[in-house]
Amino acid sequence: MEKVILFKKGIETLEFFSQEMGKALKEMGLQVFYYDLDEGEKSFLELQSFVEKGKSFVISFNFNGLRGEEEFYNKEGRLFWKIKGIPCVNIMVDHPFYYAQSLEKVHRELGWDLYYQISIDMDHKKYMERFYPQIYKICFMPLAGTGLGYPFNKGREYDVVFTGNYTPPEHFHKYIERIDEEYTLFYRKIIEYLISNPEITMECAFEKFLLREMPEITNEELVQCMENMIFIDLYVRFYYRGEVVKKLVENGINVHVFGSDWRLLEIKDTNFLHIEGMADSKECLVAMSKAKIALNVMPWFKKGAHDRVFNGMLNGAVVVTDKSEYLCKELTKNEVSFYSLEHLDELPWKIKDLLENEEKRNCMTECAYSFAKKSHTWENRAKFIYEWITNTLSNL
Repeated sequence: MEKVILFKKGIETLEFFSQEMGKALKEMGLQVFYYDLDEGEKSFLELQSFVEKGKSFVISFNFNGLRGEEEFYNKEGRLFWKIKGIPCVNIMVDHPFYYAQSLEKVHRELGWDLYYQISIDMDHKKYMERFYPQIYKICFMPLAGTGLGYPFNKGREYDVVFTGNYTPPEHFHKYIERIDEEYTLFYRKIIEYLISNPEITMECAFEKFLLREMPEITNEELVQCMENMIFIDLYVRFYYRGEVVKKLVENGINVHVFGSDWRLLEIKDTNFLHIEGMADSKECLVAMSKAKIALNVMPWFKKGAHDRVFNGMLNGAVVVTDKSEYLCKELTKNEVSFYSLEHLDELPWKIKDLLENEEKRNCMTECAYSFAKKSHTWENRAKFIYEWITNTLSNL
């Protein structure tokens, strides 16, 4: 395999991941083509000249190039990748229940023989293996981090930085209440259960409550129901994102938030909340490079990671994050500071201790940088994917 197709435009974060992956693949000696999702037919003509069967493969994030873009189909409705026999690696950066329809489309139009699935959480992989056992090329690989350069800027102007958007949980009430009172009560019980038990995965909670109502439910019906309940995942995710930031701000800790709609966070005293507005991926990295502490709230990945963790480590901030089984195995207290969603009252004191102890912070950031630089860059991920796909193809 000598040629790789990646995608640009579309969702900014996914384009950034693709660009970083492409840089690493070029350094490995591969030819990289960036398909422009906004240019359509023009980019497709260039793609046709680039592709060589047996030498090319696709790396997609969240089904780019596989979600029904018109230019990829011929007059008979056949998919370009299928016609050319091009293997497609898809990195799913959210829970699989967001992509039930996309997976059906891949099955119907590409086929599982050309499809390679990467999950960024071990629970996501387990979900795929259970509900999509016909997908036989699947592996776990967390997202990576990007560093702006070393040595770090020592004069850090921000105490705590959080990068990510905010949506008030009330925004999802229209989905919770869209059917009738019985369904509303059902959904609210699941939300209350997850908020009270944040160690439970979303799919386990869904299945627990669905089985109570429908003991004979099939796997196919479970998948369909979970697909229709993703607003619960978003509700709980943003609920805790808001609670974590609120807990720090209300305890007199300066928090700079980069992302949309933080002005909608209901909070008693906003003196310590600094709303910096929308920021793209590069601007988020710059913010971390100016922060003493990079705060992370996991998007309910209980056996995975988030790129915020590795971005913070690679840009000289002390990462403070809630736990996941993967992170607890991968990192030590020398590299990261963990907190518990179940004991948020302890978080402000943990943050204040770090802010008051510069020597401790410096030791942690040096250890974290060395570890992340060795194991959690896009160069690491590019090599992993290339070895995985070439080894898989050689064994077919």
